[in-house]
Amino acid sequence: MDTSLSRGVPGLSRRTALSGALALGTALLGAGLAACAGRGAGSSNAQAELGWIQPKTGRLASAYAPTFIGAQLALQEINAAGGLLGAAIQVHEEDDEGSPATQSTVAQRLLSARPDFVVGPTGSSQAVASVTALARSNAIQSAWGGADILGDGNRFPAHYQLVFNTSRQGAAAARFLFETRGIRRIGLLTENSEFGKSMQESFTRTLRDNYRTELAGVQVFEPNAPDMAPYLNQLARAGVEGLGMFSGQPQAAVLSLRAMANSSFAPVIVAHDLNYIDAYNEIPVELLRNFYGTAYRSLTYPKGGAPSGPALDYANKIRAQAGQLAFSAANSPYYDFLKLLAVVVEQERTTDPARLRAAMNGVRGYQGVRAPISFTETDHCGIGDDAIAIATLLSAKDEASAGGIFRELAA
Repeated sequence: MDTSLSRGVPGLSRRTALSGALALGTALLGAGLAACAGRGAGSSNAQAELGWIQPKTGRLASAYAPTFIGAQLALQEINAAGGLLGAAIQVHEEDDEGSPATQSTVAQRLLSARPDFVVGPTGSSQAVASVTALARSNAIQSAWGGADILGDGNRFPAHYQLVFNTSRQGAAAARFLFETRGIRRIGLLTENSEFGKSMQESFTRTLRDNYRTELAGVQVFEPNAPDMAPYLNQLARAGVEGLGMFSGQPQAAVLSLRAMANSSFAPVIVAHDLNYIDAYNEIPVELLRNFYGTAYRSLTYPKGGAPSGPALDYANKIRAQAGQLAFSAANSPYYDFLKLLAVVVEQERTTDPARLRAAMNGVRGYQGVRAPISFTETDHCGIGDDAIAIATLLSAKDEASAGGIFRELAA
C-alpha cells in the first residue's frame, strides 16, 4: 500500500495530501499533548478502537445480521494485512436491539470506550438517533441509513453516508415510472419513519419539480402494520398505476404483495430494496414481473449480459459467508467504509478524528466495490446519481445474478 503523502492515495485530492503534510508537522509538535490526552485525541501508535452497533436481539436481529458481513470481511482483510498503523483493530460491540430508543444508552456505553470509529447502526431512524447521540465523541462513523439528513456534513461532520440517499433513490424511482414506463397516475406507499418521511419528500418533489405531476395517492403505514390491504385499497381507488413502495421493514413488501395477489390491484412497483426474493414464492409471477428496485449500477448487468470485474470478486467473497441473504450483505456500506478508512488512516498516519475528517472530506472518486465515493466538507453522501440504476426483482433467480447479488437492468 502506498502511504506516501507526496504521491497521495488514489481518491484523495491533492489539497488533502498537502493539508495532510502540513498537519503531520503540527502533529509531531503536538505528539506529547496527544499522548497525555489518551484515546479519542488520536495518535500515530495507538491501537485503533472500533465501535460496532448491531442488533443482536429484537425483531430485526436476524434481518439485519447480513448487513454486517461486509464489515466483518473488511475487518478480517485489514487485520490480515497488518491492521491499522501496525496493530489489529480492537472492536467494542453493542446491541442496539434494532431500536431508535436504545441509541442514547448505546452511545453512552460506547463513549466510555472512546472509539476512534463506529460502524452501524442499520436503519435510518436508528442511525439518526445514534449519530446525534455520538456527535460529541468525534468518532468517524458510518451508519446504514438512507435519510438525506445523514449526509449533511454541516449537521453531522463526523458521519459519512456510503449509501445512496433518499433524494437520489426517490428521483431514480420517479424518473423510471414517469419517463421509462410512461405512467402518469403514480402513487406512494411508505412507512412512518425517518426514512419514509425523507423518501416521501424526495419522491413528491421530483414528480412536482421535474414533471409537474402530483401524486395520485399517498399512504403511510406504521412499520409494524399487520395488514397492508387497507392502504393498498385506498391506492387502487385513487386509480394508481405506478407505485413507489418504500420501507425498511422486510415484512412490509411481503404483506403488500400478498394483499395485491388477493385483489385486482397490480401496479408497476419500484421499491428501494430487491431483497427477500424467496419470501415471495407464494406471489403470482405476473405480479413479480412488475416489481423493480433501486440498485448500485456496479451490481447490475444488461439483459443477456453478465457481471464481471472487482464487483464480481467482492460478490463471491460475500456470497460465501452470507448464503441466501447475500444481496443485503453485498449492498451494505460497511465494507467500503472500513476499507476507505484504512486507506485514509495509513495515508495520514494517525487516528486523530480532526485530521481524518479533513482527509475524508477530500476524498474524490475513491473506487468502492459498489460505487465511486466522493465527499466534500458539506456533502457527506458519498454515492452520486450516476451510481444508481433500476433493476428487476425476478433476475435474482438468474444464474448471472451470482446468488441474487447482481440484478438485470430494467428495460
